[in-house]
Order: sequence, then C-alpha cells, then structure tokens
Amino acid sequence: MNHWTKRSFILALAGALFTFAISPLQAAKERSEEELIAELSGPNEDKVATAMLQLEKQFPTSTKAFPQIKKLLTDSREKVRRKAARVLGSLHAEVGPTELANITAMFKAADPQEVMDALKALRGLKAESTVPQIVPLLQNPNVGIIRDACRTLAALGDKTQVTAIEPLLKHPDPKVQKDALDAVHTLQTKN
Repeated sequence: MNHWTKRSFILALAGALFTFAISPLQAAKERSEEELIAELSGPNEDKVATAMLQLEKQFPTSTKAFPQIKKLLTDSREKVRRKAARVLGSLHAEVGPTELANITAMFKAADPQEVMDALKALRGLKAESTVPQIVPLLQNPNVGIIRDACRTLAALGDKTQVTAIEPLLKHPDPKVQKDALDAVHTLQTKN
C-alpha cells in the first residue's frame, strides 16, 4: 500500500508540473485574433513571429491579419520577414506585385534560410510571375537553395523551365538530382 501511495504522489506531482508548464502555452492560445494582430506591431521580434504563427494556426481562414503581415515583409528584422512570407504562403494569401517583389527581394539575403523561406512562401501563392527570378537560383552554390528552387519551379513553372533544370540531373548531390527529376516530371505533365 505504501508503494502505491508513493507512486500516486509522484504521478500527481508530474501532472501538476505538466499543467504548470503548459499553462502559458494555453494562455497564449486563448488570445483573440485582434490581440494577436495588435502584437504584430510590437518591438520584440520573437513575440511578433509567435503572434504570426498563432494567427496561422488559430485563424487559418481569416484574412484580417493579412494587411499587417504584408507590411512585415519589409521589416528590418530577418526573423519577422521570414515568418511573414511563410505565413502568407501557408495561408495562400492574395498578394500583388508589391508583396511578390518584397518576397523575391529576400533572394538577395546573406542567410540561405531566408532565401529558402522566400521560395517556400512562393509555392503557396499565385506567384507565377516570379519564375524568371527563381531560375537563376538553380545555379546557387547552396544545395538547399537549389533544391527549394527546383520545388518552387515545379509548383509555379511550366514546361519551358525543364531545360534550365535538366543539368541538375547530373549534380554531385543525389538529393539535388532527385528534386530536379521530380521537378522535370511535374513540369512535363503540365499543360
């Protein structure tokens, strides 16, 4: 009986610690859409990025935050720019030439992750007009950028990009070869 009492105490303590640990997360989830949108203008980049993530997860069909998120594409904070692009792409936001130009401007970033986030974002947008800016990224020295460029061209391009991708079928990295092959097959089947 003593063994069970000790075990019950340990389980109760573990449950209490778990509840205490997730309470801030639950409180964050309970914020309204308006509160999260208000946080987008905050000075703390982590809080701004978290607010965008929560808007994406909690309000995926709402478009109320889009105007604010679009403004963040030109934010001086890299983390904020990257998250803004990714959220807009993930939610398939309606974007215009200005937003597309702001996202493709990220192709010039020093951090390869920012370039890759821009490419991933474009895959979720009506961004066929950006294909000419994506094609040069097939020659990038960063393998991750090349792979994401192949995937983005497969999503946005047409058969005319096949010739630009085909040389990558002989790339030294087998993962690049696979993404190139997948892109070629996808593009060849488009009308």
